[in-house]
This record gives sequence, structure tokens and C-alpha cells, in this order.
Amino acid sequence: MTRARDRSPDSFGWEKIELKPNPGSVLLPLSWGLLPLVLTVIVYFTETGLQFINFLGAGAVILMLVGGIGAVSARQGIFNSQKVGLGFFFSCLSLFSWLMVANNNFQVEIGIISSYLAFAMIYRSLDFIFKDSNLIYQISWDAKSRLPLEAMTGWDIRSRKYAQNTMALNRFDKDSFAQIYGTRTKQGLAIRLDIFGIPMGERFDFRQLGLDLELFVSEDE
Repeated sequence: MTRARDRSPDSFGWEKIELKPNPGSVLLPLSWGLLPLVLTVIVYFTETGLQFINFLGAGAVILMLVGGIGAVSARQGIFNSQKVGLGFFFSCLSLFSWLMVANNNFQVEIGIISSYLAFAMIYRSLDFIFKDSNLIYQISWDAKSRLPLEAMTGWDIRSRKYAQNTMALNRFDKDSFAQIYGTRTKQGLAIRLDIFGIPMGERFDFRQLGLDLELFVSEDE
């Protein structure tokens, strides 16, 4: 008999769904963030309107964060990826740098450098998100059901009970992982199996999941 884990989840009653971020909600604020970012350099070298440089620098970073949030909001638990987390970490660090510049604790040069570093890191994060294979599967679930531990090998079980945050996590490396979490749909409660960090076009071996998906269907029934 073929083990459930040898085939993709949709072979066992799981529905594949699309949760790709809306490019417009991501790229629009990110592209607008480039304008004040460039203006900070122009103002710095021309020494014209230096009193506005803090607002320009901080505004650029805020727009980057808005674009980043538009990308991560579609996928729960995405910050488990180190590459994604670093983009937002450097953006927040840059925002803090401009706050320190405004209080005359940091030099303007530090604020400018931090902004360009933040842009490079957030761009790297977003590129990683948009190139993900989007392997997300969903199955109906009863709130009283529990995750079948006997069907899960190598998983970090955080909650066997239904929850709308990460219930279980299986990390493959620092940037790729699989997670199970609860969600609400028009048809009722469901759990999702979300595999993140697999590049688009790359074939994923579902045996890496360490799941016997047949037992999840039995548990649901």
C-alpha cells in the first residue's frame, strides 16, 4: 500500500488553495518609498532642506514596511523564515536610526546608510516571498478534534487543540518549513498545511513532511 506521505495532500482530500500576496498592495508603497529615499541623498549632498531629511528618511522606511506588511499578511507564520524576518528587522532598525538622528544622537550618514540597507533587505525578503511555490492545503476540521500525534514525525507540536495560530511546525532549514494552523472559512472551520520556502518550479518531496495524511482525514471524520 502506498503511504499517504508519499503523495501530495490533495490526493487525500486536502484542497489546494492560493494565498499569493497582491502585487499592487506590495509594489506600490515600495516604489513610492524609493522617492524619499533618493531625496535624502540629494538633500544631504546639496544641503538644501536639511530640516526635512529626517521626515524623508523615516517616510521611506515606513512605506517599505507598508509594502512588506502587504506581502506577509497573506501568509500566517511567515516570520518563521529567517530571510523574511531579517528584512523587517533591518527596516525597524532603520526607523529607529532616523529617530536617533532626529534627537541628534546619530549622524545623518547612519540614517541614510540604514535606509538603503533596509531597502536591500526588504527587497530580498519580498523577492523570496513572491518566488515561493505556494504549497498550501486545507481540510475541514472539527473544533473538538485533536491533531493525530501518531501521524506526525519530527514535528514541534504547539497545540493539539484547534487554534488560529501555529499548531505545529516542522522546520527543514532556516528559511523553509511546514506548519499547520487553523482558519475559518465560509463552510466552517478548517486546518491548513502551509509549506513555505520552496522555490517556484522546484519539485517538493512530500515525504519530507513526516505526515501520514490519511490519519488526518480519519480524525476529521
